[in-house]
Amino acid sequence: MRAAGIEQWDEVYPNAEVIAHDIEAQTLAVLCEDGAIIGCITLDTNPDPLWQGMNWSADSEPAAAVHRLMVHPSQQGRGYAKTLMQHAEQAAMDQGCRSIRLDTFLQNPAALALYPRLGYRRTGTALMRKGEFAVFEKIL
Repeated sequence: MRAAGIEQWDEVYPNAEVIAHDIEAQTLAVLCEDGAIIGCITLDTNPDPLWQGMNWSADSEPAAAVHRLMVHPSQQGRGYAKTLMQHAEQAAMDQGCRSIRLDTFLQNPAALALYPRLGYRRTGTALMRKGEFAVFEKIL
């Protein structure tokens, strides 16, 4: 992301401790090809506290939350982010969730384009450590 001029993630977040917690909580799903991890996504029911006050749909509870969607730079542009999101949507439905909520950095054009294409609607903007993030929701 830094090579593309997107300063969203750094040594502070996401760090090894955050990923280890996702693994321990069994909320991290990985996508592999030929034995190599090419992407991952975290799905849980823990919304970011900074998402409070967004324009959520009235019938969206209970809601799942997507965090840390990642695709290896060499594998980007091949539809893997969509595949990971489809996995998250199915897992959320299997858990009885009625919606998925997430945020993405306003300086990440690929992510800003991805979520509306997948049927997510923008519900607001959250101010986080790195700047402004668009917050999205999809009714499942």
